[in-house]
Amino acid sequence: MNKKLLALLIPSMLMAGSAQAVEIYNDQTNSINMMGWLGFAAINDTHDTAVVDNFSRVGFRFDRQEKNGWRSFAHTEWGINMVTSDDSLNYTGGQLGAEKSSDFLFNRLGYVGLANDKWGSLTFGKQWGAYYDVAYTTDVLNVYTGYSVGAYTFGDGGLTGAGRADSAFIYRNSFGKLSFALQYAAKQNGDVALYDKDGMPINDGSHVDFDTSYGANIAYHFTDKFKILAGINRGDFKGELAGERVDDTNEIIGIGAQYGSFYQYAPNREADGFYVGFNAHKSKQNELVGGELYDSTGGEFLIAYQYENGFVPSFLLSYQDLDTDKTTEIQGDWTRQFAVLGLHYRYSNDTVMFAEAKIDFSEMDDKSYEDLQDNSYSIGIRYFF
Repeated sequence: MNKKLLALLIPSMLMAGSAQAVEIYNDQTNSINMMGWLGFAAINDTHDTAVVDNFSRVGFRFDRQEKNGWRSFAHTEWGINMVTSDDSLNYTGGQLGAEKSSDFLFNRLGYVGLANDKWGSLTFGKQWGAYYDVAYTTDVLNVYTGYSVGAYTFGDGGLTGAGRADSAFIYRNSFGKLSFALQYAAKQNGDVALYDKDGMPINDGSHVDFDTSYGANIAYHFTDKFKILAGINRGDFKGELAGERVDDTNEIIGIGAQYGSFYQYAPNREADGFYVGFNAHKSKQNELVGGELYDSTGGEFLIAYQYENGFVPSFLLSYQDLDTDKTTEIQGDWTRQFAVLGLHYRYSNDTVMFAEAKIDFSEMDDKSYEDLQDNSYSIGIRYFF
């Protein structure tokens, strides 16, 4: 496997949630690998403490050597609810919360692809979108992560295509230090589940249909450790929100930069020294808050240092500002901003304990929204396999 092919395939392995895999089968033509983790966290929001699943998952990677220098592959991944029959972490309108569901397993990823040293790679299915390459630069912590990257609209970003894109075709290639991705996503059923600011289903007749989207990114690799990125994701949606007909465009445009590899997503989870990530975006009708979509501006900055003794201190700044006016449900300032102090301890490459603290300093004129932005603290463990 040459360096160019590694450059194409490593990002998809990183996005799978674990850059290390356990080989189950290999006959020199076909191979099967398993990867994933089990994770738990105790989270306190200064009022209550809850033990929740920490994005546990299991996945399988299938690879086959084809003729004429081609390689085919497939990847499946399921989230696992390990704590109770109805508690799991999810994002609703950019907020981390508990989702009531009886599903023990739920689909996260499922795609097949072809790759060639010269012609690049083409993948089909539910997979991390082209825009997520930009968002991923700071979406690496264990609990307080992904709030302001703009990728998780309507849940996991599957409908828009900016997160774990549904029904997507993605072509990736690189030329020298330049790499790029092009994406087209088309769904048969793009109905969106809507929730209010308390995480309850909205049953006032509101509905949104989002069927087709497009995405792209481009990155320039100055060195093996440092790169800058830019990305876009765009799609059209129709429906009704709060009694008003909507026929609009969802769009996000962002830039990012990354230095180093964060240990959890590095090959074999081996990384040391500094990791720095940054992304910022401007979006249109991409933030769902209280059952209404807003234009917004957001950004995150993360710095971490990975010591050889296993300790990984980190610091994250997160910022999200909604564009509000007299025509929107929220009138006045709505700015979510917080810092996260983290300390992870890698007992081994495969066992990680962590503590993270979210220190909130949001500014919102509507106190009912500002009251949802409490300080929060968490401790937990991840067991990789």
